[in-house]
Amino acid sequence: MNIFWSILIIIGSLIILGIVTFLFFVWAISEGIKKKFGPEWLPAELKIDFDYFNVSHEDKKTIRYTFNEYDAEDILKQISSLLIENSYLVNRSNSQAFPKSIWIKIDEESFEYRQIESNKLKAVFSNKNKELIYYK
Repeated sequence: MNIFWSILIIIGSLIILGIVTFLFFVWAISEGIKKKFGPEWLPAELKIDFDYFNVSHEDKKTIRYTFNEYDAEDILKQISSLLIENSYLVNRSNSQAFPKSIWIKIDEESFEYRQIESNKLKAVFSNKNKELIYYK
């Protein structure tokens, strides 16, 4: 009977190890697919809604979008509402509600999306040029 239980424990351990290994490989492949096949995650990351399929130019370091007048105004309204939320969160004393990245107004026509901790520039929206540049 002891051999039977030992075999069951070994088989169960191998099954669990196989599942964990499979999940790790699926996660690693999905990260690679995300980087390779495109910017579907950008609207969620930047907290704005736009047509992410309409890429004007893409290279190793940037993704550039060019918008028409209507879409640029829509994005400007979304970013403006996020600026109000950001100022509310910055003025709160609760540090747990503090976001990791925020939109910052540079001038009347330009906005930057930066990570707060590292001060890394993630995106720039220019209403004057009607374009959004995302830095990979």
